[in-house]
Amino acid sequence: MSETRATMRGIPGDAARRRGLRRVLLPVAGFALAFGVGAGLLLGGVGLPWWAGAVVLAVALGGFALYRRRQPALVYGYFKGARGEEMVAGELAHLPPTWTIFNGLLLPDGRDIDHVAIGPQGVFVIETKHWSGEVSVEHGAILANGRTLQRSPIAQVRRASAAVAEALAVADPPAAALHGVLCFAGPQFADGAVRADEVLVCSHLGLVAALTLGPTLLDAAAIARCVARLGALTLTEGL
Repeated sequence: MSETRATMRGIPGDAARRRGLRRVLLPVAGFALAFGVGAGLLLGGVGLPWWAGAVVLAVALGGFALYRRRQPALVYGYFKGARGEEMVAGELAHLPPTWTIFNGLLLPDGRDIDHVAIGPQGVFVIETKHWSGEVSVEHGAILANGRTLQRSPIAQVRRASAAVAEALAVADPPAAALHGVLCFAGPQFADGAVRADEVLVCSHLGLVAALTLGPTLLDAAAIARCVARLGALTLTEGL
């Protein structure tokens, strides 16, 4: 481990990759079961007419054909998100050795947090987005290609920050030292580091500068308490 870089824990993007694989494997298992049931009915021997098996097979084949058309785009989104988390983690690794980074932190309520960075400037709860198109901030709202989003990622960051604050209750960091961050991996956000409803919004390339710019809020003892508290939770450790 390098003595000039932050301590990294967990595997970035692992949770997203697992969700992507489940989106592939679970439906395939369901279709395989339906095909087996249909074939069994078609061959008879269970007291039902043969055409019942034909109906089951036809429905299963139709569903599988529809799934094949939609599945690549659905799964691609998860793996693209995982790649974004890897990009952000690569930047976070360049923080000074006084920092500890948790990637893929699993909270007791089941919530998956992309990254938590703990250092002298505070505890930063980071939600990563790896989108296409142009992203901007206007009047405290995130716009994608000039359009307001129905589901606000700002609200998602605030919920994640509240969950981490609850998990850190024993460590008791001051409220001013807990920060929510929405980080865009890639070139789609070009506004620099800005604030939106108390959430820091930035590109992954400006993340390190944004995290280390503020005043020192946590001493070594407070950092150690926060690291110990989160270190007792579950981290994703690879497939």
